[in-house]
Amino acid sequence: MGAADWLDWLRRGEFHFMNWLDFFERVDRLPSRAVPMYARICQAVRGGIESGQLPANTKLPTNRELAALLKIDRSTVSRAYLELEKAGLVESHVGRGTFVTQGASGKERAASPPTGPAVPWNEVFSRFSQTAFAMLSRQWAASALDAEVISFAGGIPTQEFFPEQEFREILSHLNRAGQSADMFSYSPSEGHPALRRQLRQYLSEEGPAVGDEELLIVSGSQQGIDLVAKTLVDPGDVVLIEEPTYVWANCIFSAAQARCVPVPVDAQGLRVDVLESVLSRHSAKLLYVMPTFQNPTGATLSMERRAQLLALARRYRLPILEDNFVVDLRYDGMPLPSLRALDADRSAVISQGTFSKALCPGLRLGWLVAPEPVMVRLRLAKRACDLSTNSLAQAVMAEYLRRGLYRRHLELVRSAYRKRRDAMCNAIVRHLGSQVRWSKPDGGLFLWAALPAGLSSRELLSFAERQGVIFSPGDAFFLNGDRQEHLRLSFIQHDEPAIEEGIARLGRALAAYLSTRTRAGRGLPALERGNEAALI
Repeated sequence: MGAADWLDWLRRGEFHFMNWLDFFERVDRLPSRAVPMYARICQAVRGGIESGQLPANTKLPTNRELAALLKIDRSTVSRAYLELEKAGLVESHVGRGTFVTQGASGKERAASPPTGPAVPWNEVFSRFSQTAFAMLSRQWAASALDAEVISFAGGIPTQEFFPEQEFREILSHLNRAGQSADMFSYSPSEGHPALRRQLRQYLSEEGPAVGDEELLIVSGSQQGIDLVAKTLVDPGDVVLIEEPTYVWANCIFSAAQARCVPVPVDAQGLRVDVLESVLSRHSAKLLYVMPTFQNPTGATLSMERRAQLLALARRYRLPILEDNFVVDLRYDGMPLPSLRALDADRSAVISQGTFSKALCPGLRLGWLVAPEPVMVRLRLAKRACDLSTNSLAQAVMAEYLRRGLYRRHLELVRSAYRKRRDAMCNAIVRHLGSQVRWSKPDGGLFLWAALPAGLSSRELLSFAERQGVIFSPGDAFFLNGDRQEHLRLSFIQHDEPAIEEGIARLGRALAAYLSTRTRAGRGLPALERGNEAALI
């Protein structure tokens, strides 16, 4: 809603407090760097209450309305309202909104002795906890744990492909070779020397050489994102993220009190043209991007856009965190060079990868490759976080790589996952037909689909659960959860017969959902046909 629209809305009396412009001027007058935005909102509302401009029972804007007007994340408004509620200044009612309380100055409350539990835990949770809880409440259903439910929700390798026998033999070998100390003692914070050596060799065979001072072993790619955030991001910094994007990356940067600014993704990956426009308006601290088989869309950044992105990074001095979490899982087409490989002097890109998606999730091993000045700080952040990564897992993985078993494993899972991807695509044609739009990725873990505009994948999920199938609703991957029509389907966790059955169940769920809408007189929106870019 633009400023003129907002004023018209105020004048029509649809919002009962006519001096909100003064409120917003209060926010703007407060120091922008010294005071976090949520605290500035709290101070402005408190000032309005104390001055009498906000009398008891005044209804405040909703989280969405205030976030849109201030161009901030809704979680920031949520925290401000939570702080005001804790202070006894406002009360929130589900379905009605947030209102100024009677006796909102809080003086009467302060005079009363404390009651309730010794520690009011709901009042002391950190910003990270509040942000994570708010964002992940939009996640998929808990029924994924039900053995009878076919889950297309997660992107986790299944036990049938775990290298159990090879790992058992390697453990026995290392023990017989007298390497118990390497397995059961702390390893250096930068990583086990044997794993670093083998990983550098593997990465150098796949792309540009990796220097010893450029590599850090981490406990999975999620820790990599967290360490980069700790090293580079201060409260209030602008972090650019793809939209839609990986849920936990969004959560980590938001919890670091960054201002997350979305850049859209289409069938060719990140919209670099939009990125240029964003960079002209924002001084960004970091860009987080998944250039190959993006999560959740499966899109791959085209070669042309990779070059354009690096040119923009150089022009605007923009650091890039490149997340290559499934780059090894390609089923069609030729591999594209990483952003790091294309960066002429290796100065703009921090690159990360993981063994979790192609091998097994419990291994919790990943890596960061960064310019040496950055790596010095990343290693300090790693030491402050958990001292070092699991030594036993590192020792086993080093030997697994040395024996060439990882490449052999990749051949196995690529063949299996290609068949599963194709089985899901064929099943969608049979059971969903023209009722959804979807794209076939060249690799990765996920298929991204869209219902006709006006339908909600979260509403569909409730019908799907009754049929014994679940998926990830697409709104969880958007910054503000605004896009309702998308769904993400993981194709790696079930064999072809189970995929066929699961998509058949999803087809029955969609039919029931559409039938319910028809009976309710809501109508069936038409599905727009078009290219894959229209999916996002």
